[in-house]
Amino acid sequence: MEEQVFLTADGFPLIRDIGWNQTSGLYTHPDRRLDYEVFIYVTQGSMQVIEEGTEYVVQAGEYLFLRGGLHHWGEPRCAAGTSWYWVHFTFAEEHRDKSSYKDYIPLPELGYYYPDYYQYRFPLPKYGRAPVQLGLESRLRLILEQVQQTQSQSHWMTRSCLSVYELFMDIHAAGQQESSTSVSGKNGSTVRRVTAYLMKYCGEEFAGEQLASQLNMNYSYLSAAFKQATGQTIIETHTKLRMNKAIELMRTSSYNVSEISEALGYPNPYYFSRVFKKVLGESPSSYMKHLYRT
Repeated sequence: MEEQVFLTADGFPLIRDIGWNQTSGLYTHPDRRLDYEVFIYVTQGSMQVIEEGTEYVVQAGEYLFLRGGLHHWGEPRCAAGTSWYWVHFTFAEEHRDKSSYKDYIPLPELGYYYPDYYQYRFPLPKYGRAPVQLGLESRLRLILEQVQQTQSQSHWMTRSCLSVYELFMDIHAAGQQESSTSVSGKNGSTVRRVTAYLMKYCGEEFAGEQLASQLNMNYSYLSAAFKQATGQTIIETHTKLRMNKAIELMRTSSYNVSEISEALGYPNPYYFSRVFKKVLGESPSSYMKHLYRT
């Protein structure tokens, strides 16, 4: 079983309960194995927890995610006055098995919706110190107040889930900024250069040799580095960027399918239509009928 907690882009965590606690004496974390996930954020003192033999001492201003299904417990080492927020959450049944989800967040340049766009997952940092700018304590306090004050209102649980989901996404984003495993460094620079080139020439047929020459790098290396960092090939990215350009022309011009195909350098409109349908899930003529054109 994976120790990290993963969220998916197409399903938010379902909150079981949320609360705040403060010890009046020496405290021991419960010995248990839960079928749901746990988030702990300490606001004062320190919380000692052991998960499957790994010890964590969570200080004030730090957080910890505990994985459902794993054994965790504590020793009598939490001093009196220790306080913390906790969130217990699970996932909708269809999102429990995330093994089929991609482990790569789509490139921001691929701005249009594709049928599989949301089929990715992202990990939450297991343990860490929350950046001051996230304001976790005040946000958790507001979410808890929201839960307590809106229970008589419709959708109050869903609203709370969305607030927690946004908070968790911000924790993920902060962790990515600090992590050397994110799209950064040498591979990150390569991805940015390749993407910039693809965007510049998205109206043309892809030419690997031209890309390699422009970047003065070996194409095999470029291809491998790009795939490792983004989870998709250079050609796949170029095709999607090309479809972005097609959609842009659909929205901002009076071009028909044949004219768009020609503008993007496709040999004929039939081939363009096949590619468009493969990527977007419907033909370009059908897609155009539902657009608000300028």
